[in-house]
Amino acid sequence: MEGINTPNFENVNNICYGHPNDDKLFETLKDFSISLDNLENDLTYAVKAHNSPKLTIEEQIKLDTFLTYLNSTLFWMYLKLQGSDINKHYILHDLSRAKELLAREMQITCSLSAHRLDITATKRFIAAGIHTRFVDMDGVMVTEAHYKSSVGDAGIKKQRNNESTQ
Repeated sequence: MEGINTPNFENVNNICYGHPNDDKLFETLKDFSISLDNLENDLTYAVKAHNSPKLTIEEQIKLDTFLTYLNSTLFWMYLKLQGSDINKHYILHDLSRAKELLAREMQITCSLSAHRLDITATKRFIAAGIHTRFVDMDGVMVTEAHYKSSVGDAGIKKQRNNESTQ
């Protein structure tokens, strides 16, 4: 019975409770313990960061949302361990709301880091393009100057006549 109180899982295989050892159950418990340790470490780090005066308002909002999600997750784990029926429990609403907030924050962050259109440069390109004539050269649009150099002036007049008759 000495292996029960130790967090080390090496001794668990030696314990027999009158049931055959179940490797799948052991792996599940081991994964659960690792997940719980990770959550506790994240919580410790987040609480330390929460007390920092250097955080901006945006960072504080992100951290508060993360802490809400983390605490809801820990409470959900507690309820599951107690065998409670959580299908109708309010914690599911809290978890889904925190997930939505985290997803929305990520969406805002991505949209803020997206490339922006330089309006003045765009206006210059459009203004320059308005004064440029384009000619259809076998399905490829080329400038009139390029078309002249490849076909000659006679080809341009022929092209204009074809366009006016259509």
